[in-house]
Amino acid sequence: LKLFIMPLLIVFCTLFYYFGELVDWAAWEALRIKFFYGIHDIHRLLFLAPIIYAGYMARIKGAVIVTLVAFIIFLPRAFFISPFPDPLLRMLLFTAFAGVIGIMTGVIRNQLERSRKLEAEIRSERSKLLGIIDKIEDGVLIIGPDYRIRFANSAMRRNFGEGSGSFCYEYLQNLDRPCKAICKLPNVVQGTVERWLYRLLDGRTCEVVSSPYVDADGTVCQLSVFRDVTYKK
Repeated sequence: LKLFIMPLLIVFCTLFYYFGELVDWAAWEALRIKFFYGIHDIHRLLFLAPIIYAGYMARIKGAVIVTLVAFIIFLPRAFFISPFPDPLLRMLLFTAFAGVIGIMTGVIRNQLERSRKLEAEIRSERSKLLGIIDKIEDGVLIIGPDYRIRFANSAMRRNFGEGSGSFCYEYLQNLDRPCKAICKLPNVVQGTVERWLYRLLDGRTCEVVSSPYVDADGTVCQLSVFRDVTYKK
């Protein structure tokens, strides 16, 4: 179906553009004189539809091709029909204007496609990374700057349960506010790597190494690795 939309748009616009020359209809002639010609061949604006559509579907090359087709369609009116002075100049200005809009549409579509592709690649790489982290025997948490847990690997889930979406201080210490005395999150999201001993509620002691981690949405988070060193003390 998409293959036929472009030629149908061009044919429709062309028929509308030359309707008064193709059909002898007094009412249309009066409308054209009072409205379309009265405000400078406004029916030429219809060609923006196929040009913008070409830019969206076929990008810059498509917009350029359809703009050139529209230019060729405009020529007979400019040379033989238009009642305005300097009809060729007016037609050239409109063609340039329409072409720029079509090309900009193609540029924006290309940028959107590249952004979507990049986002998909980032999500894929994140999934691969988290898949590897999930198999690590040490516990791993990814914590956002708002103290919410974005990821807990299987080792953490075995010990503490599902934690994604919870606040780290609730998950680890059953507190209702950040544990300011020992929390390293503010330092880590500023770019530092922190290492310290962390005592859990059940009495175990973990060596924790926390480093900055940029998540898929661009947020700087804290990636923390918990290693149980209770029996090594």
